[in-house]
Amino acid sequence: MPVQKTPAIVIRFYPLRESDKIITFYTAEFGKIKAVARGVRRPRSRLAGGLELLNYGTLVFFERPNKDLQIVNDFDLISSFEGIKADFDRTTYGCYLAELIGAIESDHSVDHQIFHLLQCGFETMAQVDDIALFARAFELQLLGLAGLSPQLSHCVACTRDFKDATLQFSSRFGGMLCAKCRDRDANAIAVSRGSCQLMQQLQKSSLSRLGRFRASILNHRELKFVLATFISYHIERDLKSLKFIDNLNI
Repeated sequence: MPVQKTPAIVIRFYPLRESDKIITFYTAEFGKIKAVARGVRRPRSRLAGGLELLNYGTLVFFERPNKDLQIVNDFDLISSFEGIKADFDRTTYGCYLAELIGAIESDHSVDHQIFHLLQCGFETMAQVDDIALFARAFELQLLGLAGLSPQLSHCVACTRDFKDATLQFSSRFGGMLCAKCRDRDANAIAVSRGSCQLMQQLQKSSLSRLGRFRASILNHRELKFVLATFISYHIERDLKSLKFIDNLNI
């Protein structure tokens, strides 16, 4: 079994037997991988403190080609993102971003830009004031990197520029429909022109510069519903952490 080393972020874990864990990492060099951390639940395990959800470090693992589970050898902690974990709302959103990455990315699909987005997202989240808007920007940029970016600049059906105050978003067509084309999808969602423009800005803005954007209550409601519907359409399920956020109304 070859030994591999890569920057990695813990995006999920669950117990295995009495003392082990199965951990899902998103890594810079190997994409999403699952690995067994043996004995990590024992009190004296040298890995116990490092292999926690959202932690970022250097992962060393034994690679087992053509196997679903790799074997953790070492994890050298770089950051536990204490600025996120010190705040309940930020921790909750951090868990959502981790679950979102796990849902959209397939195993072993390597994308350095997505790893950088996740790392940058966790580094930035501790400083942002509007966490919900930050999550919407992250969603849009992740969708873009994953090849699922919604079409927001013109009608996805007829390619005409928008002239309407209210548009319709179609998950099935993958973007906005103009007034003439909105009947093509009976499940399309009404979206104000302002929310559409805000999504366009969030698609291309650096996560560290989101403080210059302001979102109204209407913007927040529309963006959250549109993007949650669009993501669920593509991953074909709802995300547990997003339901938890909805229940808490944060």
